[in-house]
Amino acid sequence: MRKLLIYTQSVYQIPQKIKELTDKRKRKQIPFFNLIMPVFISLLLQYESFHTVFSAPESMGKRLQHCIRGKIPKVDAVRDALSNIEPREVEEIFDSMVAKTYRNAVLRSGTIGGYIAVGIDGVELFSSTKKSCRTCLTRRSSNGGKEYFHRSVVCATIGESPHLILGQEMLRPRDGSEKDEGELTGGKRLVRKLREKYGHFAGVIAADGLYLNAPFINTVLECHMDAVIRLKDEKRLIFQDAEKLFEKGEGKQEEVKRGRKRIECWDIAGFEMEGVKEGVRVVRYCEHMQEKNGKESISWMWLVTTSREIPYKILWKIMHKRWDIEENAFHQLKTYYHAKHCYCHEGLDVVFYLMIIAFNIREMYLYRRIRGFAESGISRKSVTRKFCDDLQSEDMSEILYEAGG
Repeated sequence: MRKLLIYTQSVYQIPQKIKELTDKRKRKQIPFFNLIMPVFISLLLQYESFHTVFSAPESMGKRLQHCIRGKIPKVDAVRDALSNIEPREVEEIFDSMVAKTYRNAVLRSGTIGGYIAVGIDGVELFSSTKKSCRTCLTRRSSNGGKEYFHRSVVCATIGESPHLILGQEMLRPRDGSEKDEGELTGGKRLVRKLREKYGHFAGVIAADGLYLNAPFINTVLECHMDAVIRLKDEKRLIFQDAEKLFEKGEGKQEEVKRGRKRIECWDIAGFEMEGVKEGVRVVRYCEHMQEKNGKESISWMWLVTTSREIPYKILWKIMHKRWDIEENAFHQLKTYYHAKHCYCHEGLDVVFYLMIIAFNIREMYLYRRIRGFAESGISRKSVTRKFCDDLQSEDMSEILYEAGG
């Protein structure tokens, strides 16, 4: 835990930047740093709620005293502080951390086949039929009542570890009779924002069938990147046109073997898609899987890509690794970082940014600073327990207050 906090402080200056957040509270009896820093550490250590941290002195009192100096804050004071922080300030802390990973060339060798590949997808944070705020999205629940929820579009690296979240964009409600923002709207805005912040932040953006949409593909092309998108809808003209050619044997490629899988591939470029500025390429895969009982199962996968250069073998890997955003980002955030829990409704944007900062720092520390961690077989839960035990037995406050408090 000590090494993790030193890494957080010396490489990314998180405590220093938390100290610089604007304190808009009217009553300032407790230093602002003493309110926000424990929140960040509780997210770093994956505690499931603020009540667990700030309302359980018999188990958490010593840990809190080992990370802050002075009076231990109450949960209401913490939530009040989070509600008064401008989300843009915490977003800037997150941006500076991601920018540092690019400056340090963390992704220099790419994540899949030499390409920096990222996935983009939407995730629902939490829903409620009772709690709501001005930024809640709304929908009808199964019983006909109104349900309030928050949803974000997230961009994260896929392929080789560490898996890093590069950005997120909250979907916003709209006034009047207009529908709330959709995932495609947030996805386009997020791609443009990341391009503006980090330049050529990735070579390939992988997405599911929802994103097979001309405005989104054009946005990716305008940002000088390529899209790799799942093609599922058999009613689409591009699917039907490609299928006719494939059935004639056109575009047939050499078979590929991946373990017990035998993969057939058809690959043809030059298709026109309505509204898309450039021609696209359609690739079809037929995967034959040899089961242990001797039987063979067959599955099909189609994709559309704007790239003319990426080999079909690499495209297959990218499409399969697209699930990393679900397995290594959303699953981690929901299961271990408790993103589905409403820590603080009015300060949800702030808490979510602190959460993904904590996620990235742990990923970087485990896979970049601890040699052989990926092959060690040590679970993330075991690491969390070790960190919690360390904070119980050793005072870490001097590290955080050296430049932060």
